Amino acid sequence: MIARLLSTPRRRITVVLTVTAAVVAFGSWVLWPVYGSSCVVYSGAYTPMNAPKDEVDAAVQRGYDKALADGACGPKRARFHTWTR
Repeated sequence: MIARLLSTPRRRITVVLTVTAAVVAFGSWVLWPVYGSSCVVYSGAYTPMNAPKDEVDAAVQRGYDKALADGACGPKRARFHTWTR
């Protein structure tokens, strides 16, 4: 079955590119920084329902920065940081 999958150069290239894309996607998902699970931040800012995404993201970031400065939250970390301990 695997020999048939890799029987032509075009198929080999397709398999290599697909596996590479899958590894890169999984690696970026694993390493993407996330908030700690005990940290829920509400921005405290009122934004309209049709506000641009940049404005909403900025309000959330300001709330997170304030919570971080107050000591209520820890810094962002890699998704699976406990695996390295």
